[in-house]
Amino acid sequence: MTILLIQDDPAYLEFLTRILPDHQHTIQLARNGLLGFSQALHAQFDLILLDTQIAGIDGVELVRRLRQENDSTPVLLLSNQNDTASKVRGLNAGADDYVVKSVESSELQARIFALYRRRIGGFTGPRILRVDNLELNIAEKAAYRDNKRIKLTVREFQLLEYLIENAGRVVTKTQILEKAWNMTERHNSNKVEVYINYLRNKVDREFDHKLIHTFIGLGYLLKPDL
Repeated sequence: MTILLIQDDPAYLEFLTRILPDHQHTIQLARNGLLGFSQALHAQFDLILLDTQIAGIDGVELVRRLRQENDSTPVLLLSNQNDTASKVRGLNAGADDYVVKSVESSELQARIFALYRRRIGGFTGPRILRVDNLELNIAEKAAYRDNKRIKLTVREFQLLEYLIENAGRVVTKTQILEKAWNMTERHNSNKVEVYINYLRNKVDREFDHKLIHTFIGLGYLLKPDL
């Protein structure tokens, strides 16, 4: 995916760079609205990520000008403003989506890829799931964390796929057995705990921030920075 990133906030720029790895995307950066407007008109992009508070031209005004120039590139507005009026203003100007900057990385990634799928008319490549720096390629049955391949057994991959599909939600042992493995609790009471430990050793052990969390008496949660 080729992305035009119009952003002048160093901290948020670092965040976006982290969740959009270089091996999957080509990113062109514009640090002010005037430069971003020029680049958008003179090159072809799959998506524009645009800060509403960008210097040079207000982000909402920039979207309006792009649409006046008949530029139909999908635009996702990023803003610190969470009020309805600001969202309506941005969408009415021609933005395809409006996301508050405090949103979790997994949701932002999902919104980015939803716009990309709309742009290309559906899925044309392998289904890829991401949470933070963890990536799951469903077609290849491959898992990566921080761009490093993780070797998983079939059952481990099924468990991780179920956790990442339900990222941000606590899932119970029963749900894992039934939905991930098509099993019942009979004779399998400890299987979930065993495989959760296997996954932790492979997914989390080498990293300071953990993704797999246990809620005693409730179940398990995959989420960054708990």
